[in-house]
Amino acid sequence: MRKRWSGMREHWLGMHEKALGVDHPHTLLTVNNTASVFAKQGRYEKALEWYERELAGYEKALGADHPLTLTTVHGIAFVFDNQGQYAIALGWYERALAGREKALGVDHPHTQETLHSLISLYQSTGQTEQAQSLQARSYAPKSPRS
Repeated sequence: MRKRWSGMREHWLGMHEKALGVDHPHTLLTVNNTASVFAKQGRYEKALEWYERELAGYEKALGADHPLTLTTVHGIAFVFDNQGQYAIALGWYERALAGREKALGVDHPHTQETLHSLISLYQSTGQTEQAQSLQARSYAPKSPRS
């Protein structure tokens, strides 16, 4: 199955690169999908290779603070988090959170996703004070007014 998927990925990626260019957002979305599959399979080194390629492309094409670039930054943090490399993951999550808050606002679902990932990292490493301070920033649905 991996060979079949790999062949399909290479086919689609090659088509996108030829038609749109290596740094086009649609090409980079294919790169992201590949990285995500590797991450979900626990093949973290391969995932990081693809995420790094995607990050370089998005930074070049869209800039460091574009939401698509920040999604890649979050993905890299996720990989390091799942590998137990918490100090490295922390830096990537913090970058993603700061960028997403600026670009999307504090209540945006992607910003909240990164915030919750950061809270989870702090909790799993016993840093309860940091987790609690971030929980205060976490989105809590407001009750309807009567």
